[in-house]
Amino acid sequence: MNLRKIACGAVLLAAILAVLASAAAAGAQNPRERPAELAEYQKALQLQDLAARVRELERIRAAYPSTQYRPLIESAILYARIQMAGTVEEVLKLHEPVIRGADGMNRVFVFYSFSWDILRHPNIARFDKAKATRAVLDYVDRGMTLALDPEFQKTLPADQLPFLEVNRPAFYLAEAAAYLNDGSTAKAAAALENFRKSGHALDQVYHYVQGDLDTAQDREKDALESYLSASAENYGDALAKARALYQKLNGSLDGFQARLEDKQKALPFTFEPYKPDKTWDGKMVLAELFTGSECPPCVGADLGFDGLIEAFDSRTLAVLEYHLPIPRPDPMMNPATRKRAQEYGVTSTPSTFFDGEAKAGGGGNRGMAGDKFREFAGEIKNRLAGKPAVRLEVKASRAADLVRVEFKADKTPSGVDFNIALVQEEERFRGGNGLPFHKMVVREFVTLDEAAVKARTYTIDIAAVEAAAAAHLAEFERENAFRFTEKKSRIDGTALRVVLFVQDRATKKVLNAAVAVVPK
Repeated sequence: MNLRKIACGAVLLAAILAVLASAAAAGAQNPRERPAELAEYQKALQLQDLAARVRELERIRAAYPSTQYRPLIESAILYARIQMAGTVEEVLKLHEPVIRGADGMNRVFVFYSFSWDILRHPNIARFDKAKATRAVLDYVDRGMTLALDPEFQKTLPADQLPFLEVNRPAFYLAEAAAYLNDGSTAKAAAALENFRKSGHALDQVYHYVQGDLDTAQDREKDALESYLSASAENYGDALAKARALYQKLNGSLDGFQARLEDKQKALPFTFEPYKPDKTWDGKMVLAELFTGSECPPCVGADLGFDGLIEAFDSRTLAVLEYHLPIPRPDPMMNPATRKRAQEYGVTSTPSTFFDGEAKAGGGGNRGMAGDKFREFAGEIKNRLAGKPAVRLEVKASRAADLVRVEFKADKTPSGVDFNIALVQEEERFRGGNGLPFHKMVVREFVTLDEAAVKARTYTIDIAAVEAAAAAHLAEFERENAFRFTEKKSRIDGTALRVVLFVQDRATKKVLNAAVAVVPK
C-alpha cells in the first residue's frame, strides 16, 4: 500500500478519511445538500498562494466552528504551513504536536508521512542537507522501532496487525531517499535492497526512488525504466524526469508516448489464463465493479478487474464497470451507473459484486492489485461449476447508431429481470487516481419490459444514450457548482459489447449471463 498517497501530511488520517467517505456518500445521494463549508474548503485548496490559502482556510474554520469537516480543514492548514517552511527546524516544529497527538496506527505512520514532508519539500534544495537527512533517519528509526514494539502492537485491534506488518517496510524507502539526499548512494542501495527482500509490492514510490539511485549511479537506461514505471502511476514529477531522460538517450521524444502507454497498460502481477475443464456446463459469471477515476483506493480493484478480463474468456466471464462521483465527480458517470448503484444500495467505491452478491470488497493501490485479482478470480472459479439455472445466447447487429440485441433463453423463470448493458471496452481519461485507461465502462443499462422479454429483442440508440449522459453531467455541474475539465459522454463505437444477464428480482442473484461483440 502506498502510504505516501494516503498520508500526505495528514493531521488526523482516520478522521479525515471518515469525513471524506461521509461527504462523498452524501454528495452522491443528495448533491443539492452539499454543505457550504465543504464547497468553500475545496475552493480554498485551489489557491496557489499558500499564505492566502491559510488565511482562507482559517476564515472557514472560524465561520463554521461545529463543522464535521474541521479535521479536514485543520489538516489543510497544517500542510500549507509545512510547505511554507524555510528550514528543517520549522518543519519539525510543525510536526511535533501532531506526533504527540497521534494514536493507533497513526503513531507509526505519521513518521513515514512526515519523512516525505521533508524529502519532497519545495524548499529541500535550501535545507541543510545533513540536518534534513538526520531528521528523516530519526523519523524512520522511531517509526520502525514503534512498529516492532510488542507492547505497542498489543494496543492495536488484531485485524490491524497484518496491515502494520505489510507496510512497515515502506520506511526503507524513506531511508533510501534520505541517504540519496546527501549523496550516500551505497547506503541508499542497501535500504532499497532491504525493501525488496521484505516482499512489499514494488510500488510507484519504490520505482521513483530506484530511478533517483540509478541516476546518481549514472545508469540512465535503468533510471528511465524506473521513472516510466513511476509515471504509469502518475507519481510526483516522474513523468518529467522520464521524458527528459528519454529525449537525452534517444535524441527526440518520438516513441515516448507509446513506451509510457505500454507501462500504463502493463499489469503489476502475473497470472495463468483460466481454462474451463470438462465439467463446465455453460455458466457465465457476472462481475460488477463500482469505481471512480478520482478514487485512489479503487486502483487495486480496477487493475484486478483488468486482470480478470485477460485471464477469463467471454464464455465464462462478463465484466461491467460503473463509474460514480465518489469521492469526486467522474466524467464517465451517467444515468445507467446511478441506476445500478441505487439498485444495489452502493454508496462507496470500490464495491464489487459477483453474480449479484457483494463479495471481495475493498481496494488498494497498484501494488495490491495482484492480491485483489486472486481474490476476485477465486470468487469467479467457485461460481462456474454446476448447471446454469437458465441458458442464454445473445447477438448484436448495428445500423448506424442503432444497436439491435437479439437473444435466446431456454426458459423465463418467474420473478426475474432480463437486463442488458452496453459496454465500451476502453475509455481514456486520467483522473485523480492516475489510471489513464478504464475498461468495460457501462454506457447504458436497461431492465427489459415484458414485451421485450417476450420478443427476445431490444434496440439501443447510441445517440440517445450519449445525449442522456451529456444531460446527466450538465445537471451535475449545475447542482454542484462544478465544471468538468473533460466530459466523457461520447461513446467510442469501435469497441462495444452488450451483456445480457438474468437476475432474481428479490435476492439479486444472477442466474446466468451472455456477451456479444457489437459490429463496428
